[in-house]
Amino acid sequence: MRTKAKTRDTETIKRLTELLIEAAKPNRIIMFGSQARGEADEDSDLDVMVVEEAVSDRVGEMVRLNRLLRSLDIPVDLLVVSAEKFNYWCDTPGNVYFEAATEGEVLYEAA
Repeated sequence: MRTKAKTRDTETIKRLTELLIEAAKPNRIIMFGSQARGEADEDSDLDVMVVEEAVSDRVGEMVRLNRLLRSLDIPVDLLVVSAEKFNYWCDTPGNVYFEAATEGEVLYEAA
């Protein structure tokens, strides 16, 4: 039987956000999935979407940012998306962008 885990502590999420802001200069960082909904258990990872103005190599950027987050020693499922793609899909049900937009918690938004 799975038990609910406490939501990742505020300091860890703050540090993750700081690392991503410094490295990616994103438009927005969104935590979504079970952690954002308060349904996480001990096996849950932290689902994070990084919305950047433009992304020429999405997979390369995800690898680069994941390497930076290793120091946090928490399981992170990181997605990187361009602002254009996120804005196009965020209001269409049935995709991860919609889930992040409707159920996610915005950790950072550029002014």
